[in-house]
Amino acid sequence: MSKNNYFKKKTKWGLISSKGYFILFFLFSNYFSYSQQSYFEETSEYKDTTEEEEEENFYLKFDEFGFSSIENRMVDNKGRGDERFNGVRNFRVVLYDLLYRGGGNNLHLKDTIPKYYLWNPMPLYALRQLKEQGFNQATYLYAHNFEYWYPPNRLDSLKSENFTYKCEPKPYSYLSTFFDEVMNRANKLDSGKMLIHCWNGWHQAGMLSAFTLMQFCDYSNEDALKYWETCTDGNHKGYKVVKDRILNYKRDTALSFTDLQKDQYCPCLDIELEIKEQSEDDIVNLSEDEMMEKQPKKQELHVVKKGDSLSGLSLKYKTTIEKIKAENNLESDTIFIDQTLIIP
Repeated sequence: MSKNNYFKKKTKWGLISSKGYFILFFLFSNYFSYSQQSYFEETSEYKDTTEEEEEENFYLKFDEFGFSSIENRMVDNKGRGDERFNGVRNFRVVLYDLLYRGGGNNLHLKDTIPKYYLWNPMPLYALRQLKEQGFNQATYLYAHNFEYWYPPNRLDSLKSENFTYKCEPKPYSYLSTFFDEVMNRANKLDSGKMLIHCWNGWHQAGMLSAFTLMQFCDYSNEDALKYWETCTDGNHKGYKVVKDRILNYKRDTALSFTDLQKDQYCPCLDIELEIKEQSEDDIVNLSEDEMMEKQPKKQELHVVKKGDSLSGLSLKYKTTIEKIKAENNLESDTIFIDQTLIIP
């Protein structure tokens, strides 16, 4: 018996023909859909959970790179993560598709300068990465080694490629200019994205980011502080000066986003941030002063004149005899005319 005859023979004796199959499939599908709908309507808990999940997904905001959370890092402290940005450590979004933060990935310098390899601006390859992803500006919020790695000719070369890299080690002096740069981008006067960075992307960049969220996104001082602490990846203990600056920040009422700009660029206010414990990968062997590039107090010099004494100098300069002696390696209280003393 041929294959065609076999198919006809079986169909004749009751197996479903192709036409009959589609009719039965249509009836079954309608019945299943009705049953499924009835089940969901009767099971309110399942229905409510589904609606909550759908609502959460609907309101979750993403930037053009696919990142949604201002808390989570796209690249971690070891440079692991999204390969488009692995030249930046602890890389995070602040304002979606506008402002980002992080620290330079200078791990390649660890063998050369073991303790202070982080004390450097962004490596050149990281700036190239950023440019490829639509950034046109990066700002280094410290000063150490900037002129060494980026002499004027290198900065000019970057500028000729429509990328600006600059050094702004005094955040309060830079704040007004920085906010203007943010507004220019929010108002579509500049289409490039911005990066602000310090050494780790935690403290100085975090403080400027906290100011930004208070200024443009209706964050309270307390919310901004929690944001700062959360995004230090466990490195938030101490830093009283930074915390006080965040808690005492006052918005400039003449400078703000429109409601449309807030909706486009700002993170959701109702997302609960969770302060994390420090992991082993996030431990950095630097003191608080070293982390913040605290400038040492400028030494004052005093040339000894007739009638000077350590007691008198300690009162004049509001210090102690012991500190003057220690700073100058003096074994006694005797000093000499025309002797130069370092005043601590």
